[in-house]
Amino acid sequence: MQQSFDEFQHQTIGQIVGRAGDYCLFLETRKENETFKKYVGINLKVSVVDLSTGEVGPAKLVTGERSWTVEELKQHIGELFNIKSSCMRIVMEEEKYYFGYNTSVRDISDVGGTLREILIISRRYKQLYVSSDPKDYQKEFKDSLIYKFVDFHVSSILLNITLPLAPGPEATPTTTNVTKRGIIMKIISMNEENNGKERKIQVQVDKRITLAQLKEELVLLIGVPPTGFIVYRISGNKEYEMKGLDKTLQYIRSGSELIVRLGRAVLQKGEERIKLYLLQVNNTEFCKYMMESIVANGTPVREFKKQLLKKQKYKELTVSLN
Repeated sequence: MQQSFDEFQHQTIGQIVGRAGDYCLFLETRKENETFKKYVGINLKVSVVDLSTGEVGPAKLVTGERSWTVEELKQHIGELFNIKSSCMRIVMEEEKYYFGYNTSVRDISDVGGTLREILIISRRYKQLYVSSDPKDYQKEFKDSLIYKFVDFHVSSILLNITLPLAPGPEATPTTTNVTKRGIIMKIISMNEENNGKERKIQVQVDKRITLAQLKEELVLLIGVPPTGFIVYRISGNKEYEMKGLDKTLQYIRSGSELIVRLGRAVLQKGEERIKLYLLQVNNTEFCKYMMESIVANGTPVREFKKQLLKKQKYKELTVSLN
């Protein structure tokens, strides 16, 4: 609720809302001897952060008064969510548009003034994140758990990644792993598919990291070093190799599909990467992807065929060496 309209009964609905769109109006009733409270409010969304797991709770709608101080807001939130206001930290989400679109967070727990002065009043709901923990409250903001959890939450994207089955130990979804660098990646779900040959995972990953950092995070899931696999982005049923290890994930859409294929990511001088397809002229699927191979420019075709025959996976093929 932003404002009560008792004093504006002579105005039209169009004059009250100001512009086209969808709006919610609240009807309040009173007894004959009662008076209505005047509302001059601010719209808020509040999420409680569980510091033991890193989980950010669902946003709940809360209305505050523009004349409130932060302490009064804490008291109100504490009563609504049944948490202590004495050690409550309130973090506000801010949107920044320089150098591209970015979202950052700001601690307003001990800021003086009223909400009118602290928050930019708009028709949109302001998103706040709160926690109540005496130890974390004593830490510097950027050393606190709530900062690391919320900073990751507002700066992350979801990626659906298909991995080759790892020869090493199997990783499982866990609670958020917090390091000195903050949080880089969190596994949301993991499932084996294609008769146990592939593993599909959904991860929440910080979009500010580089492709090189993402590959480092995937090493434990794949069981080979970063130079031993290549990451492809899937778009329109086609695979596009992700190049530029120093490029960030900033412009990858949340929900994007990636696939990891084993093979050397870095070519040496005089080498070429070749994708090999099996030609099936008489089949409905006239060509089938087989493998990716790295071959030297000077390799004769006959020698390349011999290399294919040596690969255990394709020994059932008959290849003419003529």
